[in-house]
Amino acid sequence: MAKSNADIQRDKRAKEKALLERIGAEKRMLIVSKALADALQVLGERHDFEEWQETASTFLINLAAAPTEESARFACMSRPEIVVKEKWSRQLDEFAKSGAEVRSDYMGISPSDCSGYSSKSIGPV
Repeated sequence: MAKSNADIQRDKRAKEKALLERIGAEKRMLIVSKALADALQVLGERHDFEEWQETASTFLINLAAAPTEESARFACMSRPEIVVKEKWSRQLDEFAKSGAEVRSDYMGISPSDCSGYSSKSIGPV
């Protein structure tokens, strides 16, 4: 008698679980943004990795093994600071009191007001 799809999937999960236990590993999931996918692709091609998991695991193991002084520059992450100016705060308060709906074509800021901001940050550059 042929196995049902449920039986096939159950067997597959059991085999995977046995393999993970045998090699002392655990399965984890990773949500991959376009930027991360691109970075994994570049590193994989640059260093001849065949799969993204190999790229990520090699990078992390080597980064963890490096002295703090060497690994620090690779562990820095851009964290934009959001600075709400007093004028904006007042405008938001007035807007909230008005009960008006948001219009997508106007936020009370002209393009010239944005000259001190980069396209990748929120807040002053």
